[in-house]
Amino acid sequence: METRIEESKGFTVRGYEVMGPVSAIPAEWDRLIKEINEKNVVVEESFGVCLKMENDIIHYIAGLKEELTEGFPDTKEVVIPAGKFIVATVEGGIPGIPAAYDYIIQLEGIKLRDCYDFERYVHPAGVSEDVIEIWMPIE
Repeated sequence: METRIEESKGFTVRGYEVMGPVSAIPAEWDRLIKEINEKNVVVEESFGVCLKMENDIIHYIAGLKEELTEGFPDTKEVVIPAGKFIVATVEGGIPGIPAAYDYIIQLEGIKLRDCYDFERYVHPAGVSEDVIEIWMPIE
C-alpha cells in the first residue's frame, strides 16, 4: 500500500453528522451529494471525518471544506487542526477502507497523535472512480 507524509495547514469541514452505527453513514453521504447536485457545487474533494468511535457507535461527518457549503441546511462543522499526517491510498474502493486503517496502525516507527483522522475522496474531472485516501495524524 502506498503511503506518504503530508503537512496540513488545517481546515474546516462542514457537512452531515452521524452518531450511530457505521451503517448510517451512507445516508448522510447521499444527503450531501443531493445538496451538492441541487446547488451545482463543483467539488474536487470531500471528507469523511471520524470524530470518535466507541464500540459500534461512530461520530462522523460527511462533508466538504466549509467555503463550499454555503446554504446547505442543518450542517455541523469540525476543525481539522494543522499538523502532520500519514496518508495511505485505499485499494479496492470503499470496502478497502478498514484494511488501509489497519495497515497504517501496524506501520513501525509511526506515532499517532491525538487528532481526528479522516477519509479524503478526490474526484478527478473526467474520471468515474474517486481516489480514496486515509489521513491519520502523526507526531
